[in-house]
Amino acid sequence: MSDITRYYPQLYALSERLLAAGQLAENNPHKATACLDHPELMSIACIGIPSRFNPWETPAFSNVSYARHLQIIEYLSRTDASAMMLLPGASLSTRAILTQGNEQQQARFFACFAERPAWTFFAVTEPEIGSDAGAITSELTHSEQGWRLNGTKLLIGGAMLASVGIVFARYQQSQRLVMVFPDEAKGTLQRDSLDTVGLAGAGLTRLTFKDLCVKEEDILGHERRELLQGLNSLSMVFERHRPMVAAMALGTTFGLLTALDTRPLPAAVRLWVARQWRKYLAIYQQMLTLAEGYSNGQHQHALTSQLKRNATRLVEETACHLPHWLNRDDWLDDRLLRKRYRDSFAFEYMEGTSNIHLLNSFRPPVPKGISL
Repeated sequence: MSDITRYYPQLYALSERLLAAGQLAENNPHKATACLDHPELMSIACIGIPSRFNPWETPAFSNVSYARHLQIIEYLSRTDASAMMLLPGASLSTRAILTQGNEQQQARFFACFAERPAWTFFAVTEPEIGSDAGAITSELTHSEQGWRLNGTKLLIGGAMLASVGIVFARYQQSQRLVMVFPDEAKGTLQRDSLDTVGLAGAGLTRLTFKDLCVKEEDILGHERRELLQGLNSLSMVFERHRPMVAAMALGTTFGLLTALDTRPLPAAVRLWVARQWRKYLAIYQQMLTLAEGYSNGQHQHALTSQLKRNATRLVEETACHLPHWLNRDDWLDDRLLRKRYRDSFAFEYMEGTSNIHLLNSFRPPVPKGISL
């Protein structure tokens, strides 16, 4: 496993900025984003945006291979994955617009990056339905009054600050990807910030669309056959993004295991930590192998999902053991450790649903006689 700092020694200093931002993200997001205002951090955040639309590209972080990009994400997530998610720039929607959008749509989408790095969002998940794209109820309709979008999306990252996003919606018997510009949708788009226990930098949001006016030119690939729409386009988007979530989970695991390495532990626990390090290295290598496959033009849907699940399971498994082996003072004195512990379980928001209810179980019980 190569040390990515051999190629990018500036990552050391950038980690310090992420650390400062992460300390503020849970209570003061505005100040946290100010900590991230650094040319090379912004350049990293905008990796994946084509050079013709990307004025924030720097020589050091131009033409970054997919494998190196994943290594950069993993390394910076060792400091704070939540702060990594707080960065503006490329997101799932970037992959969608480059895959499904024409040149005019791409130019309109990326126009918000001309003056400053901007946030974007990609909205699929819905209440009661989750990320089951085949069952979504958000709907795009057409009438004499034009195109309208109605529905609710939930757990959408980065949407509170976003200048542009892409919404996955049902249209008749198929699905469509629709560009949405929040500043142009006042009164028809409501954005509500969601409180979360971990990964506050993800900026999870509820989006509610009420007769939002959509221009036909903002419907991606509207002129193409239905076979190229909907679920097929989603699979291409997620296949490239899931390894990035895995990289952040691996970086968080690295931080947890490093915290254990610096503390006195019984011999049996040391053996367990050594096994976790071996698992970490194996999944890290799996990530690099997957990246090489992408570079060779291979589609790896099943392996991509497997990597993501392996990485998120590893970080949860590691975190679950910490309370048994660390003493009270370890928790009281190390704020970063407590934060990293909470973040370990919040990857569930990007992986599945089995822990979501547990993450929100701190709410007090409803008194008798009161109905919800």
